[in-house]
Amino acid sequence: MNWSTLRAASAFLPMVALIATGPPAAQAADTDVLMIEEHWELQVGGPDADRSAPQVSMVMSPTGHLDGNFFVVTVNHGSFPDFSPGGVQVQHWIGDHCADAKNSYSKYSLIYDGETVSWKQRMTLDGGTLSFEVIDGSSESIGTFGANGLLKDTISVSQTRLNTYVPAISLTESGIGFAGNRVSSLTLKKLVWKTADGQYHELNAPIDISTGLDP
Repeated sequence: MNWSTLRAASAFLPMVALIATGPPAAQAADTDVLMIEEHWELQVGGPDADRSAPQVSMVMSPTGHLDGNFFVVTVNHGSFPDFSPGGVQVQHWIGDHCADAKNSYSKYSLIYDGETVSWKQRMTLDGGTLSFEVIDGSSESIGTFGANGLLKDTISVSQTRLNTYVPAISLTESGIGFAGNRVSSLTLKKLVWKTADGQYHELNAPIDISTGLDP
């Protein structure tokens, strides 16, 4: 998959740069980051259920690049191993290879104009185990999603902390892959991370990703 097709418009790059270096509290104290959450919100404008439009693809990496392990969340469609309409899918990628995918129970497509879809993407590092999951998902069309570990993938890694995570990867590699004109906004509302000392930290964005103009 060519993720360059999902890059945000250059007008948003100054905002990306403000948080491109990762969680500031962890940098200042050089404290190990063990959990990171991204809180996302999608505002739908004029969905087309017959075409599974719009189709959203979110990218989140535990490192500052996409050469190794990273994760993809597809909303209103699945793309692995083949295309499937509706629902939510979590994919584990290793470079340009999709190694695994988890699917939501609901396969409904977005149908309500003006609805808000919200969810959290969480990465947790525990010893040599990295977990990625979608939780607290809510959609009038799809229903609730991300409960009972259905959208959770767990892998073994040599990584010992998540300090190399940068929000810029998520912001520049995520976006609307199809029918961007049917999205009013796609916004990173908040970052939450937990450090090894047990403290939780927050960074309120919100940062809106530019949508495309394809029909």
